[in-house]
Amino acid sequence: MVGIGGFTRLTKAGLSITEWKPITGTLPPLNEQDWLKEKSKYESTPEYKAFNYGMSMGEFRVIYLTEYIHRLVARLTGLVFILPFIYFTLKKKITKKVIIRLSVVLLLGALQAVVGWYMVKSGLVAEPHVSHYRLALHLLLALVIFGLLLYQFFEYQLALNTQLHDIRRKDVIPMRGAGMTIAILILVAIQIIFGAFVAGLNAGLIYNTFPLMDGHIIPEGLFFLQPKWLNIFENRTTLQFIHRALALLILVLTVILTIKNSNVKPVYIMLLSVVIQIILGVTTLLLHLPVAVAIAHQVFSFILLGAGVYVLCYLRS
Repeated sequence: MVGIGGFTRLTKAGLSITEWKPITGTLPPLNEQDWLKEKSKYESTPEYKAFNYGMSMGEFRVIYLTEYIHRLVARLTGLVFILPFIYFTLKKKITKKVIIRLSVVLLLGALQAVVGWYMVKSGLVAEPHVSHYRLALHLLLALVIFGLLLYQFFEYQLALNTQLHDIRRKDVIPMRGAGMTIAILILVAIQIIFGAFVAGLNAGLIYNTFPLMDGHIIPEGLFFLQPKWLNIFENRTTLQFIHRALALLILVLTVILTIKNSNVKPVYIMLLSVVIQIILGVTTLLLHLPVAVAIAHQVFSFILLGAGVYVLCYLRS
């Protein structure tokens, strides 16, 4: 879903479907008349008038079907979660604690659908692009859902492993770093939010050099917007600078965590994930946002978070 969402955004297909129909929207246009109606609706949007005026039906179908697949996979993902959840709950195969956790995930999933439309709607009124704040919220909800499901999964697997090997508390080697892992995970989440800001404002299209920005470590124009705090959210130069700085901070903290827990193998996977993610980010920047690399960068941010969640569960277990 994260990969498809990134592809939809990068190919500028996200505003092609101008209505949200949770049930009837499951079916695409089935005949030429339906296609003409959908294209007519799109022609009234700011994006069509600003960027795609005169677009052919063939070109419209490409972007429409891209967004349609995005929404269809979202519905299928919901079903893949909901149907087994109902079944295992009715069969009393899962504990009350797990039911509560997964109910929270279910509510967040429903909210994610609403926020997805709330995001799209921002680009259909006056501006020919979605609000970067709403884009960040949409991505953040996906991140929270992903993190909660992974935590539940890893906790279960580690507990099962402990039972199978009959590990007793006196046999466990004390490990440090759970607090630092939580701090790193929080920074990764913040970094992903700033990544959404960078993407939403096309801040990755400026300063396509690394490690310097326009020949400087600290570029000019970081705080030209008034009030000053607004620069953190809407100044493209500031956003790219923060995105770079956070990446280096996460790397340093992960190296320290690895040194402190050199006997814990999962920490090395987390460190490797950080390094790969930084390489993907720099490559995306230097090559001026190639679609494939940019999608990999977005998807791998979730893989990095997943590696961190596993380390946290491992240390706490």
